[in-house]
Amino acid sequence: MALETWLPIIDEASCTGCGDCVAVCPTGALAMAGDLAVVADPESCNYCGLCEPACPVGAINLPYEIVWEE
Repeated sequence: MALETWLPIIDEASCTGCGDCVAVCPTGALAMAGDLAVVADPESCNYCGLCEPACPVGAINLPYEIVWEE
């Protein structure tokens, strides 16, 4: 049985290469590859959710909802 991997999905067609998502990534999972942001170190991604709202053009999608219990 394969483990499901939760990673941000970056739309290459929409990414402007501003680097805002890379700057807010606390684990260094995101990096710039030329003019585009990429998930360069998937094993470091802790799915914190900071990258999605940091993207000014909405090029990052977190396909799973993060739910916090109080």
